Amino acid sequence: MKATPYRTVRDGVISRMGIDPAQPLMASQATALAEYLTTAAATAWTFFDWPEVYLTEARTPAGDGFQTGVYTYESDYVGTTSYIGRAVQGSQFSDPVWRIKRVTTTAAGDLLNIDTAVNVAWDDRTTATYIETSANEAAEDEFPYIPLVAQGLKPIGTVLKIYDRNPHECGSQPLTKTFCHVVTDDRILITDTSYTAGEPVWVEFSLPQPRFTATAFNASTAYAAGDLVYYNTTGDCYEAIADTTGNLPTNEEHWLRHRIPAFLADYLKFYALAETLSEDGQMDKANYQFSRAEGILQQRMDDAWLRKGEVRRYSASFQ
Repeated sequence: MKATPYRTVRDGVISRMGIDPAQPLMASQATALAEYLTTAAATAWTFFDWPEVYLTEARTPAGDGFQTGVYTYESDYVGTTSYIGRAVQGSQFSDPVWRIKRVTTTAAGDLLNIDTAVNVAWDDRTTATYIETSANEAAEDEFPYIPLVAQGLKPIGTVLKIYDRNPHECGSQPLTKTFCHVVTDDRILITDTSYTAGEPVWVEFSLPQPRFTATAFNASTAYAAGDLVYYNTTGDCYEAIADTTGNLPTNEEHWLRHRIPAFLADYLKFYALAETLSEDGQMDKANYQFSRAEGILQQRMDDAWLRKGEVRRYSASFQ
């Protein structure tokens, strides 16, 4: 994906404000501008299924979960709670020999907790006593998982679906199956016991929504996962994907680069300019820039729709 550095977009807004980009902004101005551009990126991201942003790629889950031949697996999904049970092959549902994981999520699908019950009957899964032991599970008890960020692969933002084969591939194969899954802070857990360990899956996802900051990177600062920094050497913003101190933002083991797709750069620029004018009380100028931004986004959507044959998933709308 062709990208435009954050600094280029930011300086484009600053110059249209009548300020020399070479001169440092006040801290409050720089912070506000980063927030405006973050809001603009979030709006653009979900406006349309951009071919450069919404992808379907093959990934092979890690972990030794769902071993076939030795164990029998069962799964049950009740609202936002999932039960995944394992017992020696041939066990009955009423036998108190099952190891059951209870996965609880929010209505939006965000993981809340994973608990485990051992030596209970599958029939008693809703009333069994669970303890939180998942953090120290043995490797063979892990759910199969896909890291959201892995070197050499595109980072995964919002997960839409997970298929057993490429859903966009034409041919006479049977219809694709979707796998039940849960997304945590750093990985996708495959909770569907019909998945065969070691087999590839196809993940339909969007790239992470870019977020921006005016906080400059400092090599002596201890950063926690999720912290944002601006790195002047590249002109881009980065998010820590692990606790780190001293590792440059260009180190992909510790940092995720938040990139602006080149085709959305002008939209972000005019949207942020409109927000700046609005905060200054210049509503006529602000509304004009909002209209320019909307026109750019509509044009980009029409181009993707007509040129690349993309199908809209979301309704295009502006406040």
